[in-house]
Amino acid sequence: MSPIAHMSGTALISRPVKLNLAQGLHIRACSRVVALVGGFDGQMRIRYGNRSADASSMFDLMQLAALPGADLVLEGQGDGAEAVLDALERFFSQTSESAE
Repeated sequence: MSPIAHMSGTALISRPVKLNLAQGLHIRACSRVVALVGGFDGQMRIRYGNRSADASSMFDLMQLAALPGADLVLEGQGDGAEAVLDALERFFSQTSESAE
C-alpha cells in the first residue's frame, strides 16, 4: 500500500494482488467487484498487464479477461479508498466467490 501520486488533493493508492478466484475474472466475479465498489464516491481502477479497467464498469472489467493466478494492481483514490481496496483484496484472495 503506497501513495504513488497526488491528484485533486487525494493520494492515489496502489496495491498489487493475486487473482485466486478459481474461474478468474468472469461475469459473476465482475458483478461482485461492481457491487463492492458501488457507493464509493472516488475512483477505483484495476490493472492487468497493459490493460486498465474502471472497477465500477462491468464492461471494462470483462475486457481485462484476467485468468486465475493473474497479478492485478488495484488503484483507488478518494475518501474511503483504503476500505474498498481491502474488500477487493479479500475478494480476489479467495478461491471461490462466496459473499464476505
